[in-house]
Formats: sequence, C-alpha cells, structure tokens
Amino acid sequence: MSILRMQSVKAETGHASHASVYTAIHDGLFTVPVPIGQRAVGWPDTEVWAINSARIAGKTDEQIRELVTKLHAARMAGTDEPFKTDWFDRSATLKKQAAQRRKRTTLATA
Repeated sequence: MSILRMQSVKAETGHASHASVYTAIHDGLFTVPVPIGQRAVGWPDTEVWAINSARIAGKTDEQIRELVTKLHAARMAGTDEPFKTDWFDRSATLKKQAAQRRKRTTLATA
C-alpha cells in the first residue's frame, strides 16, 4: 500500500481541484485523508482505487457513501477508537469564521 498525495489523487479520480476533492469528502463520497506529517496529508491508494472501481461500476452516491463508511471502519480495525473526523469539522468551523470576518469587513468598508 502507498499513500497518494493530492496531485496523484486528482489525477486518479479526475477531480479538477483541491476544492472538488474536499467537497466530495464533505459529502461523504470520498475518504478523509491520512495525516502524514505536520502539514501534509495523503490517501491510501487502496481506498482511492476502491472508490474509483465503485464509480466505474456505476454505483449510486448512496452506495459510495456506504463504501466510504466501510473504508473508514477498516482503517480503524485493530484499534479501540471510533473513526474521527474532528480535523475536518475544525476546518469547516475556521472557514465559516473567516467568511464572517470577510463579510463584516466588506460591510464596514461599504
């Protein structure tokens, strides 16, 4: 197994941008990345291939969400902890806060 970085994931899946990959993650249609460094993430190649295979086979979005749930569970096999997506939740919160600050700044300068 190897870890694919964002550029490789986009090439393998056909996603055009970082944003489209993270939108798929948010929608439950792609697995959450694995931290591989302090500021680096990647995806297990087997997970990317499994999701691609499901897409090629014509699986529905709901079936792919089930697959993603199973892939996340398989990552946690052998541990006593449930799968956590807290980093993604924190990221979403920070983005909302930044958008609110931009909105306040725009209103104040108008």
